[in-house]
Amino acid sequence: MDLTTIPLQDLEDLQKAVGEEISRRITAQNAPREIDRIIRRAIAAEGRSEGEPWAQPVTVGYPKDWRVEHGGRYWISTVANNVWEPGVSGWHPEPDDGPAPWVQPSGAHDAYDQGAEVTHGGHEWTSDLDGNVWEPGVHGWTKKG
Repeated sequence: MDLTTIPLQDLEDLQKAVGEEISRRITAQNAPREIDRIIRRAIAAEGRSEGEPWAQPVTVGYPKDWRVEHGGRYWISTVANNVWEPGVSGWHPEPDDGPAPWVQPSGAHDAYDQGAEVTHGGHEWTSDLDGNVWEPGVHGWTKKG
């Protein structure tokens, strides 16, 4: 592109459009981190702490990777602003020792990432792909050992 042939007004319009696009992309890139920061501050303001028993969120859900106790075990949130009950959607059980038991994902938001390790059917499995919603032994998992 030869910029020397473009009229000044067109260059100024292009510069403005480029600046707006850069700003939009930076905002989109930083949004998940900012949302997580806001959620954690709101939870702290409500007096909730990580590792406490799960309670139905009223103002803001649990952040991704937040740990709660529910039903006699600990659960890790797999999504940001998680309002679901552990065991229903958006949570994976924290492993006691070794990989956690496989839980059927309810959608892409709590699917297993490539490299995730689980137990299922008396075996340990490693996910071969990101966004894995398949049951181990059916597709997308490698049996260990």
